[in-house]
Amino acid sequence: MIAADLINEFPRAECRPVSACEALAGPGGLSLRVASPSRVTWTLPLPHDGRFETTVSALTNARVRFRVGVSDERTYEGLSELVLAPPDGPRPIVVDLSAYAGRKWSLFYHPDRITWRLTLSADAMGGVPGVALWGAPRVMTTQAGAVEYLRRTGRR
Repeated sequence: MIAADLINEFPRAECRPVSACEALAGPGGLSLRVASPSRVTWTLPLPHDGRFETTVSALTNARVRFRVGVSDERTYEGLSELVLAPPDGPRPIVVDLSAYAGRKWSLFYHPDRITWRLTLSADAMGGVPGVALWGAPRVMTTQAGAVEYLRRTGRR
């Protein structure tokens, strides 16, 4: 189930540079077209049993490195990295986010209380700028995870 459709959440995201990102409709649904280099960050709680899903493509003749990471006030963790050139075609990216919600065996670490920064970066490889596509980026979860997420956050 979809916990957070990041295209719907896009108006609240931070895009760097500001003019580098646009949401658009495509054959696979809504997508995010970005310049490379660029970075888009959503600040949101994450669901139990969560995972990030998207399909990425390089749209111009430049190679692009796609990176997915999560951060809080103290640390950044890179979770996925994929380099593509246009002839490679679209590729799926699926990232496990389950470590960023739920109960953990710790006196101090409470991931349900943290509002995370989920960051998607498109890096220009070899210094050649390009255009990249994040297709239907979203945070998915199980049915039980969706019920708990809605109760905890009120997000829909």
